[in-house]
Order: sequence, then structure tokens, then C-alpha cells
Amino acid sequence: MLTYFVTEPQERLDIAIEQLRDQMVTLGTEYGFLHPDVQQASRKLDQLLLQYYALQRKQ
Repeated sequence: MLTYFVTEPQERLDIAIEQLRDQMVTLGTEYGFLHPDVQQASRKLDQLLLQYYALQRKQ
């Protein structure tokens, strides 16, 4: 069994990812998922997820 330790930067990323995901869903529900604001939030979320996965690989 592998034990993972959550680092402070990882915690911040977790929170930012969840907040942005919630924001994107709210915007998508209100404006439709093809709205530019939703697409921008999606791109930002992609960047955060890439950072998160990069941290995971370093551990």
C-alpha cells in the first residue's frame, strides 16, 4: 500500500481546482457550455490539472 502525503502546494491546487470546477459548471448552466467565459474557465482548469499531475509525478 502506498501512502501519499499532501503538500501545501498540492492542497492549494486541490482547492483551486474544486473552486474553478464549480465556477465552470455554474457558468455553463447559466450561459451554455460553449460560452467564451466557460471555455476560458475550462482552459484555466486544464492548466491547474496539469500542474496537479506534475506534482503527483514528482512524489
